[in-house]
Amino acid sequence: MASFPGPSSTPYNWQNKATENFSRLCQLIVTICSDLFRDILSHYIPPGNLRTELDKNKNKLDKVKSINPQQKRLLYPDPGKASPMAKDLDFSLLYVLIRNICGITPHKNGWGDNIENGDNSIAACIDRIRLQRNLISGHSKTGSMDNASFHSTWTVLENSIIEIEKQLTGGAMFKRAVNALYLCELSPASTKRYVEEITRAFKSEISKKKARIDDVESQLNQNTVMKK
Repeated sequence: MASFPGPSSTPYNWQNKATENFSRLCQLIVTICSDLFRDILSHYIPPGNLRTELDKNKNKLDKVKSINPQQKRLLYPDPGKASPMAKDLDFSLLYVLIRNICGITPHKNGWGDNIENGDNSIAACIDRIRLQRNLISGHSKTGSMDNASFHSTWTVLENSIIEIEKQLTGGAMFKRAVNALYLCELSPASTKRYVEEITRAFKSEISKKKARIDDVESQLNQNTVMKK
């Protein structure tokens, strides 16, 4: 990785370097990381078998609370509607499928838990990318990230992407794509949709968490009333 990312495009003015850092990371997640997750899904489940695997694992996926109604309709469309392909799935839904139906061995501490330093298993690298994506989403309120946080986040993502690609294919296509994005010129106009997607995802996940908390509080209240 070069010492400094590429410059912003001259016809546009970024509010500051921190907003450019955030935008570059949003594009990395929405484009390269999502495409990598699509390749992981297709590596473990050939595209022609995806419908079969989704149907076989429906009961299991129905229990995953992070899947919202819209995503469930995408996975299990009404009769006559097209079945989803990897290209139709967003980052969060790809992660759910990779974790639950691909048969990938969990990392040492288990899916969704803390990842040990030095654990370079496929699952550990996938969870590192998910964790960094969540950290990036947390910056959507300000739409900015300082240089130190940017470089730290980028390095974790870059190393995880390279390790996954090395283990799955031995290629370097994603490595080249990461380097190209790091060095390329950006403009607010060109990255707007990536920032908006990360922001929407963050708001959606916050809403789902609040809904789960409300459900728990409602159940506790009902139990309290029953005891009385």
